Amino acid sequence: MNKLNRKLFTYAINFTILIFGMQMTMIGPVIEKMSQSFQLSVAQMGSFFTVSAAGFTVAIIFGGIISDRIGKKRVVIWSGFGFASALLLFSLSPSLLFSIILFFLAGGFGGAIEGTLSAMVADINPGNERRAVTFAHVFFGVGAIIGPAFAGWLANTDFPWQSAYMVASLLAFIAVIWVIRFEYPAVKAEEKLEMKAFKSILSNRGFLLLCTAVALYVGVETTVWGWTPKYLSLDLGLNETFAGVMVSLLWAGITIGRFISAMLSEKFSNKVLVSGLCLISILGLLAQLSSALQPFAPVTFFLLGIGFSGIWPLIVSEAGTLFKSKYTGTAFGLAFAAGGIGGMTVPYIFGFIAEHVQMSILFATLTIPLIFIMIISFILDKAEEVEESAA
Repeated sequence: MNKLNRKLFTYAINFTILIFGMQMTMIGPVIEKMSQSFQLSVAQMGSFFTVSAAGFTVAIIFGGIISDRIGKKRVVIWSGFGFASALLLFSLSPSLLFSIILFFLAGGFGGAIEGTLSAMVADINPGNERRAVTFAHVFFGVGAIIGPAFAGWLANTDFPWQSAYMVASLLAFIAVIWVIRFEYPAVKAEEKLEMKAFKSILSNRGFLLLCTAVALYVGVETTVWGWTPKYLSLDLGLNETFAGVMVSLLWAGITIGRFISAMLSEKFSNKVLVSGLCLISILGLLAQLSSALQPFAPVTFFLLGIGFSGIWPLIVSEAGTLFKSKYTGTAFGLAFAAGGIGGMTVPYIFGFIAEHVQMSILFATLTIPLIFIMIISFILDKAEEVEESAA
């Protein structure tokens, strides 16, 4: 792949990841209208987060394994068109059951394409995986800014909430057509994933810790951006447009922070960056407990976004470091699947408890998983030092 193709290919990957980020974060601002359409309670609406994360988890495991068997480009083609089609059909679905199935499929296909494209970025940037993966997910953040702002505006207009997913579907088709135009090396026969290699990946202690940290982080992040609109409207009495803007500010902080994290990753270790970002996130979450700080919600949510920013890509990029370019599809797939498990469980539990407890108190409890992530980052860093000294 020559330099020009590599550059254009990266643009196509980044745009596709942007659309996935846009779709993933639109549900928060329109969740009230969705609950009215389907006649579901707050706790029951948590099922949409659960089925999306469940689809993400199931599909991304098999997507990663299949990509190391038949090639990453084929997985991108099938999952990309599946993702776009699921969004289109979801926007047209008249049935709750059919809508839930389609949301499951959208989560699955979307996760498969994001995981595969992330592995591709790591593959074409050997030795610089942390910066490449982190920078690619700056564009996820851009999409996540656009998504809730657009959906929040839509929620305050006469347009049906389904329009948001119809637009996302159209953009997804464009993104997939663009990204599959580029050539990508096929899997060589001697590099295809075997069961022995799969077991080796799962028995790697550092990788298991990595997956644990990813699950904890995704659970926290999904809960925050997914339930913030409800928290602002239910607890603080603010309208949907403002709530959507707050989620966009959160993702603005994540996006800016990821750009900064990508730059800093060349100078600082993961344990330093991840720990610092976790501390900032903890401050942002604890700020929700103070009624005196509620008028400063735009500042605290932006601060929370800065804290969240680099935690996920810095941790996930370790999969590329651990296994280099061999079996990265499987490694990234399993790491993303771990995140799916976190996103599948924590927001649902949060929504169920939120029926009885103030959300501001629940937000503060999310600091506990972040403390565990800090501990894991130090363990992983120490493990890397031992491996390097033994080499």
